Amino acid sequence: MSEVTSVSGRVENELQSYLLDVEQVRGILPHRYPFLLVDRMLEMEPGKRAVGLKNVTVNEEFFQGHFPGHAVMPGVLLLEAMAQVGGVLLLSMSGNAGKLAYFGGMDKVRFRRPVLPGDTIITEVELLKAHGSVGKVRAISKVDGQIAAEGEFMFALVTRERSAGDSDVVAPASARQQNEQQEPSRKALIHPTSFVHPGAEIGEDVEIGPNCIIESDVRIGDGTKIEPNVIIKQYTTVGRECVIGASTVLGGLPQDRKFKGERSYLRIGDYNTIREFCSIHRASGEDESTVIGDYNMIMAYCHVGHNCKIGSNINMANMVGISGHVVVEDGVVFGGMVGVHQNVRIGKFAMIGGMSKVVTDVPPFMLADGRPTRVYDINVVGLRRSGVSPKVRAGLRKSHKLLYRSNLNVSQAIEAIEREVEPSEELTYLIDFIKNIRCGHHGRQLERPRP
Repeated sequence: MSEVTSVSGRVENELQSYLLDVEQVRGILPHRYPFLLVDRMLEMEPGKRAVGLKNVTVNEEFFQGHFPGHAVMPGVLLLEAMAQVGGVLLLSMSGNAGKLAYFGGMDKVRFRRPVLPGDTIITEVELLKAHGSVGKVRAISKVDGQIAAEGEFMFALVTRERSAGDSDVVAPASARQQNEQQEPSRKALIHPTSFVHPGAEIGEDVEIGPNCIIESDVRIGDGTKIEPNVIIKQYTTVGRECVIGASTVLGGLPQDRKFKGERSYLRIGDYNTIREFCSIHRASGEDESTVIGDYNMIMAYCHVGHNCKIGSNINMANMVGISGHVVVEDGVVFGGMVGVHQNVRIGKFAMIGGMSKVVTDVPPFMLADGRPTRVYDINVVGLRRSGVSPKVRAGLRKSHKLLYRSNLNVSQAIEAIEREVEPSEELTYLIDFIKNIRCGHHGRQLERPRP
């Protein structure tokens, strides 16, 4: 940072410099007496840096108790003054008008000298990061040219629910009571040992257990229960009425060498149960998503890799590992300790036997098992539970025999199926799935041959 040499303000050739008085500062920050700790802005270079001033007087209310006979400005308030200058810089940037800059954290903070009554604090901040709803600045405060404190400050930028003009107005008690009667409180229950970032959106009736960490840009739907030691990382959405087991990590960075820190997402639907020690990673690729559907049971120690598309009503037994870019369609059942190769597609209502090694696509409605897996039969139980009629099940069973238990190659088997088996929606879906496998590479239709 360049050194601040004059409280009157310097205008360098490369800077767009101007002054903001206290009323203009009040128009940007929501703070009011006694917590507004910026008297004016001396310099601003939008999107890069700013310099603010605070005159410290003996009449400040905190000097009454800090400390009698030896007045010293509390260090936490000095940091607050520095953060407010950073807030002015961030909220003055394009697109941030009307927002709030919530204090998100501090790093590398050091105090160098005390601040006393009569001192003038000059704080210079430099923008380190501004991406979406997150901002970070480096700040140095000086008194008489000597550093009083320095550090890095993180902010969450969120939409303000009421205008700046409303900030000094308090509704009458009768009006507040009437509103509370009309809209009963259904606040989230958050254990005091957990950290929830101000930039996270927590729904009603959410329960967050001890020692959890909820990062910024996280959304948690109504009624979801989060057990102890869970970490939900940035850009993760969890739907309503989910249960997240202890020590699970959601939205971790993808284990992909191509990932360069770009923004990507993990989107989890409604009514899912994700048991203890599971990990589900967000996607690799700008604005790409890992997606989990609804009504899934994902048991302990399971892993779902980046860019996977997991459907709904899936049962995944303990210690299943699913690599990146896998598609699992609705109603699939996994036995325990199954490993799934990347780019595999598993058709709906398939069932994978325990300890299987899945390296090729598994067609819908089939029962597969082994290392590597091979198809053994149709999944009669799954088809019956999903309401598939006996007539259609019989057609699928005959198709299975033609595909896997005859001396016909795939093309000949498909021709025989189309000739001999009565058409149905399920049969058409199965044939299309088999045909698509032949367009892929190594038995995986999602893995296209390189040109």
